Amino acid sequence: MSANWGAKGWAGVVLVATLAAWPLTASAQDVPTVKIGQVVKKTVGTVTATNSGDVACYLTLKDDRGVVFEEMAEFDICSQKPPIKGKRVALTYAPQKVMSDECQGDPNCKKTRTVVLVSAARIIEASSGQSGNKSDNRNEAKPAARPTSFCTPTETVVFACRTGAKMASVCASWDAGPTKGYLQYRFGKLDGSEPLEQILPESQVAPGKAATGESVPFSGGGGAWLRFRKGQFAYTVYTGIGNWGPKGEKRTKAGLHVEHAGKPLATLKCQEEPISLLGPDWFEKAGVKSNNEDFDFPD
Repeated sequence: MSANWGAKGWAGVVLVATLAAWPLTASAQDVPTVKIGQVVKKTVGTVTATNSGDVACYLTLKDDRGVVFEEMAEFDICSQKPPIKGKRVALTYAPQKVMSDECQGDPNCKKTRTVVLVSAARIIEASSGQSGNKSDNRNEAKPAARPTSFCTPTETVVFACRTGAKMASVCASWDAGPTKGYLQYRFGKLDGSEPLEQILPESQVAPGKAATGESVPFSGGGGAWLRFRKGQFAYTVYTGIGNWGPKGEKRTKAGLHVEHAGKPLATLKCQEEPISLLGPDWFEKAGVKSNNEDFDFPD
C-alpha cells in the first residue's frame, strides 16, 4: 500500500472535517458540555469523591474552572479499575431507569424513574501533583495521551482500529437504533495534527441507512463486518476468529478493507487488538443488515 494513502484520499473522495470534541482538552474558559433531551451535562471533570448509594454511584467532580458538580453514575463506575478518584475523566451519559425516591431504598420496591446517568468515565489525564521543587519539572512537557478512537465522550465506540499512524473508528450516538440516532465511520491521523480525512456518512444518519453489515460463522469461531459507501468506494471494517492458521490453528483477523467499483484497493490490518461491538446483538439493536451483500475476510 502507498504510504500517502489517505493524504488526499482515493480519487479525491476524502472529506475534510473536524470533531470539535477531539482531542479532549478544555481551557479554564471552555467547559465542554452535552445536551441530552432538555438536560445539559458537563463531559469533562476531575473526580474528587465517589460514593455507592442505594440508587446509583454518586460522583463529585470539579470542572476545569474549579467549579464543583455532582453526577449520578452506574454502580460499577464507583468500583472500576483503575480507580477514577483523583483522575480527570471524560464522561459519557445515557438515560436509564433507577429506583424511585418513593422506594426509600427498599430493594423489593418496583417503582422506577428515568434519569440521565454517567454510563462511562474514561480517564484522559492523570491529576497533577504538587512538586516540592518546582524547578525539577517546570520544563517537562507532558506527553499527549494517544486516543483510543475518534469518538467523543458522548458517543459509543462501535469499532476502533489502529493502522500505523492512522486509525479507523466507527462511532454511534447513545440512542442509535434502526430509525434513530446516527452511525459514522471516521478515519485520520492518530496524533490529531490534521483534520480527519473521512467521515461517512457526511451527515448524521440512522445506522440502518448509514451502513450494511452482518455476522458470519466460521469453523472455529466467527466474524463480523460493517461497510460504509461513498460513490463507488466501499470502506469495510471487520473482525473475526477462525481456523485460519497453516495447520488449522486459530487466528484472528481485523482491519479496514477498501474497494473501488467492487475491486480491492487496500487492506489495512489492525496493529493492536481492536475495540469492537460488532456482532449479532449489536446488529439487531442498531438495525444494520447486509442487504444481500457479502464480504470475503482478507488474509
